[in-house]
Amino acid sequence: MNVLIVDDDAAYRLLMRNVMLADGWDVFLAGDGVEALEKARSVKMDFLVSDVYMPLMDGIKFHREVRMLPQYEHIPFLFISGYDDELTRNCVKDPRIDGFYRKARPLTELRQSVSRLTDPDKDNAHPPHDRPAR
Repeated sequence: MNVLIVDDDAAYRLLMRNVMLADGWDVFLAGDGVEALEKARSVKMDFLVSDVYMPLMDGIKFHREVRMLPQYEHIPFLFISGYDDELTRNCVKDPRIDGFYRKARPLTELRQSVSRLTDPDKDNAHPPHDRPAR
């Protein structure tokens, strides 16, 4: 399965790449939303991970643009950010297919977020930590 990781921080992209490779994903990388849209149009992705704040095209605009493509209308999308304020968390549109992970949190929570989004039928006895309270 293919995952596209979008982040302007090259070191964090590589960290995410290593985590996702270890979990069996085929990983594609992009440094901003413009590059990510090009890759998403050329290779079918099964999961999208994007930083919120980036130059050229931020994650919020990338999310909006990629959701307009029919093949990505319902693909799981995980926002990541070093920020954890209300404005940043409000980017999550649909908690069934969109999630949020704060970069400073343990990688076990990242894996839980990925699992929740990519396997929604899995029994999740604990409430998600990556979604804003409603």
